[in-house]
Amino acid sequence: MDDGALWVALLTAATAVVASWVTSKGNAQAARVQARAAAEAAEVARKREARRATHLGFIQQANDMGILYRRIPRYLKVEDQAARRASLAELRDQLRDAYGPFMRSLAVVSLECRPGPTAAANAVHTASGEAYVRLIAVEEEIQEADGFRQAVDVYLASVDSFIEAARQAEHHV
Repeated sequence: MDDGALWVALLTAATAVVASWVTSKGNAQAARVQARAAAEAAEVARKREARRATHLGFIQQANDMGILYRRIPRYLKVEDQAARRASLAELRDQLRDAYGPFMRSLAVVSLECRPGPTAAANAVHTASGEAYVRLIAVEEEIQEADGFRQAVDVYLASVDSFIEAARQAEHHV
């Protein structure tokens, strides 16, 4: 083999080694970029699912309290004052028991969710407090039942507003 052919062979071999090294570096870089993109996509999906679970948990707690609020008007019609007071006291106790999980879910909404659903959840909390205060006033015969019914309507509307705010937040991720 003459010197020219040897040089061509050496240059070809060196080019192949360098090309292989460059390709290997490029593949490693592409794999890192792809892994980073997959990790970011997984994190976005995890956060979205956590917010969704938070929304659903709050809706469940708000609906549990709404069920209790909706049961109260039937007891407001009871003529026997002692039976009426006993029934209302029992429902008030159930509301108080439901309030703890409701507040925990409200706290999670405040930590995990966007401003729209958080503000709507706070409005549900405010409406719940107003309905509860009016229930006590009705129970103690300070106020007529119409004020309580209106407060429950406001509460139920605020729950619907939260659901809509949560839906909007999910669509604008």
